[in-house]
Formats: sequence, C-alpha cells, structure tokens
Amino acid sequence: MRKSFISTLGICLLAGSAAWAQTPAGYADHAALTQRLQQLNTRYKNLTTLQSVGKTTTGKDVWLLSVGQGNPAKKPALLIVANVEGTHLAGTELALQTAEKLLEKAGTDSVGKLLAEKTFYFAPSVNPDAAAQFFAKLKYERNGNARQTDDDRDGLLNEDGPDDLNGDGLITLLRVEDPSGTFTKSKADARLMVKADPLKNEEGGYVVLTEGTDNDKDGQFNEDGEGGIQLGRNFTFDYEPFKPGAGDYPVSEPENRGLIDWLYENKNVYALITFGLSNNLTDAVKFDAGKANTRIVKGWLQKDVQVNEQVARLYNAAGLKEGPVLAPVKGDFPTWAYYHFGKFSFSTPGWWVPRDTTKAARALKPEMISEDANFLRWAKTNNVQAFVDWKEIASHPDFPGKKVEVGGFVPFARWNPPVSFLAPVAEKHVGFLFALGKRMPSVELINVKTETVSPGLNRVTVTLHNKGLLPTHSDLGNRVKYEDRLKVSVALAKNQQILSGKAQQLIRQAIPGNGTEEYTWLISGSGAVQISAASGPAGAASVSVNLK
Repeated sequence: MRKSFISTLGICLLAGSAAWAQTPAGYADHAALTQRLQQLNTRYKNLTTLQSVGKTTTGKDVWLLSVGQGNPAKKPALLIVANVEGTHLAGTELALQTAEKLLEKAGTDSVGKLLAEKTFYFAPSVNPDAAAQFFAKLKYERNGNARQTDDDRDGLLNEDGPDDLNGDGLITLLRVEDPSGTFTKSKADARLMVKADPLKNEEGGYVVLTEGTDNDKDGQFNEDGEGGIQLGRNFTFDYEPFKPGAGDYPVSEPENRGLIDWLYENKNVYALITFGLSNNLTDAVKFDAGKANTRIVKGWLQKDVQVNEQVARLYNAAGLKEGPVLAPVKGDFPTWAYYHFGKFSFSTPGWWVPRDTTKAARALKPEMISEDANFLRWAKTNNVQAFVDWKEIASHPDFPGKKVEVGGFVPFARWNPPVSFLAPVAEKHVGFLFALGKRMPSVELINVKTETVSPGLNRVTVTLHNKGLLPTHSDLGNRVKYEDRLKVSVALAKNQQILSGKAQQLIRQAIPGNGTEEYTWLISGSGAVQISAASGPAGAASVSVNLK
C-alpha cells in the first residue's frame, strides 16, 4: 500500500505558512546579517555589545546584540528572539530593523532614559542554517538545521528529498487525480487544495504531496531530505521524542543549547518576545483552569493570563491588531520560555496580511472565507508573486497513467513579504517595546521610619514598592527554581545586631504592578544601616538608615 507522506514543507504550504517566490531585495543572508549587526555595534559602540552565543554545525554564529547604556547584565531586560523556525525571514528582518530604529532614537530624552534603565537583547536568527535555504538555488521551506539525520530510519541519509519536477527552482506541491484522494478544491479559491469533509458531503478526488518522487522506493515521498533537527520542536516543554525532526533528545543542537545556556547565565531577563509563527500578542491566551491546575501545568496561570491581556492591549495600542490565530507547536521556544523557564513569553509573526474589509469580502458566505484566499487577493493587489499556477507534467514515475500537476504557494511567500512592507511594522514594534519597557517592574524603598524603642534599640520600617505596572515576575515563576526573585537585605556594622526580622529575605511571591510590601526590623546599635532590595528582572534600590 502506497503511503502518502506530506512533509513539514507540504503541511506549511497547505496551512498557509509558505513564503516568497524569489529572494526579495533586502532580506539578509547570514553574511549580510552579520555585517549589519557589526555595523550597529561599531556605530553605537557606547550602547551596544555583540556576542555569539553558539555556532551551527556549519560554523555560522548565533548572534546576540545587547542594546542599552552601561553594563547590560546589571539592568532588567527584554529578549527579542527571531526565526527559530528557520523559515521566518521576516522575523529576522523585523528584529534587525527594530534594533536599528531603537538605536536611531537613542538621542531622544525618552528613549535615552529608557536605555539607561533597561536592556534590550536581540537574537535575530537562531536557526541560520535552515534560513540559508531561502537564498539557495533550489528554494523550499526548510525547518531543520544542517545536522545529518536519518528521518525514516532506514540507515541512509538524505536519500529522499524533494525534486524540482518542473524546473522552476521552487519546491511546491503535486496534486494527483485519484478517486481515493482526500483533497478537494477550495470553494474560496479553486487554486487552493483543502481536506474534503465527508460530514459536509464533500468528496475528495486528489492526492496532494510535496513536489518530488519516491526516490528510495519505500512508499513515502520526500520523507528524508536535507535538513536535520527542527529547533522549533527541540525544546524541553511538551517535547515529542519520536516526531520526525524533533531530535533524539531535547536541546540537542548547539544553536538552541547556546541560547538556553546564555539565558540561565543572565538572570536579568524579565520577559521574552519571539518573532515567529505563533501568536499571543494581538489576542492573549485564554485561561483554562483544567490545564492550569494540573500537576504538570499546561495552561497559563490566571494571574499570568491577566498580564498577557495587559501586554496585548499595549501591542494593539501600537497599531498591531487583528493578527492571525497561530497556535504553538509542541517543543517550541515560546512555550518553553514560559512553562520551563518561568518567564513571561510573548510571540507574534510581526507582519501579517491585513483583513479584507471590502464590501465584497464582508458579503462572503462562511464557506468562502479563507485566510489563504485572503492572502492571495492581497498578493494580487500588491503585485506579489505568491502562487505557481497548477500545470500538468508529462509523466510521473510513481503515478503512471494519472494526471499529475505541479503548483501551489511559492516557498517563503506567506509570512515573508517584500521587505518594503516591514519598515512601518518595525516602527510600530519600537513603539510597543518602548511602552512595554516603561511598564516593566522597578523597585524602590520608600516610607523609611526609625523609632527608638529604648536606648540603643531601634525599630526600622521600610516599604518595598514596585513602581512599574507589571509584576516583578510571573506567577509560574514562583514554582521555577531558576527565577531570580527579589531579595531584601540589611547590611550591619560590627556594633549592630538584628534582634527581630531577617538580615536577608527572599520574596517568593511576585509583587504586582504598583504593589507594596512592608518590612520591619528591631536593630540594636548605632550608626548607619544599609537596606537594599534587588533582583535581576526587577532592578535594585537601597537606602541608608541612621540608628539613634
């Protein structure tokens, strides 16, 4: 029995994560990316540092750019990550342009003040080996890095990849007329192929595969081509050990291992923003008590959902609204960052096709509404070459006597528009980062009181205030031992002693935005006492108290 195998590429093409027919001017390959980052580091040498947090198996650096005044590790930070999937070049470009535009504004009072208080980290291309396929002679969407893998476990490597049957330099799809096929033409656009739904009395009639042949004659198509471990499926949370491309074990690759090691070493990161193919920024996640209250938490905690809603409102206010519904995949980076790293983790494709609000679109019947059809209308309006029209090929060795056509979305069109569309979007993301940075937690010590209880004995009271509008860490972070929680400390001189209270207090529960906590000590002795409060993600504050 012949097995119909649709690779990750094929699924992406059908689901609408395909991309752009030709290399649009302006997208940066790894050499150009490196050059742009180095130029930023040279031009803004007092505001940036550039480091490599890992190298791919082909020797490409996974770059990390730090933006801010002074020592970046000493201030609360946001980390912006892009293109973990390898196919999302627009994410890389948005991260780069956002960093560039943020630095261009560093001379203004408002942005300069923010960069003095906060750090912004940018990792614009976590999967550069996969992204390199965008610039190759044969273009197809590749999620895997350059690791050699035997995906079909037959003892051979890369023996059954896609084939360019029509010679256009693109890997698209095959559709084969077959009475037993489960695909049919979409009512929204006849060029699109969709699964037939028998419950709606829909009949199939087509088999749909990625473009190619069964090179190793094992009954599967294009199941073992070039492209190794998919970094977007290789993180520890909800990892699928037997999923093709997920790797033999989580965090097996130098790219994601280097990024994770850096995160564990740099405890000042407050939240992460990922440019990728999942989305909880235009619309926040929904609270699911069943998933949130299990032993292994698989849903955002209620307090964290409220923060997600707060941040989503900031995102919408920046002009970034009505984004697509994109659920995370198992083993991906944004979900790891929340569930296993304990940080607020926000993700967005950054750019998407705007909704069609024309009168004709509003009049469409439900069966005629399709995100892919909307994209094709947008592409036509904007002269973007996004689809290869179906065309019959003379013959196919695996389907003798059957009508076989090649066509479909061109690789890299769906989420990677011509670069000219991204500049205004990057400007909006600068505004969003500015608004988010201003609302990050920031601690101060206020309402300091000293009372003489008896000669040489003082009661000292201080209020710890989070003057930011976001909590000092996530609610889930209370359960993660790696979270750098706030610590209140009292530094004593030799002639001083604490009789009541603790010299060091670890604050396990997050302090909400504009929240306070009061601390009191009985201290014997005289002279100055230094009281401080600090954590990497929430900043530091200190006051000096004179004992009477």
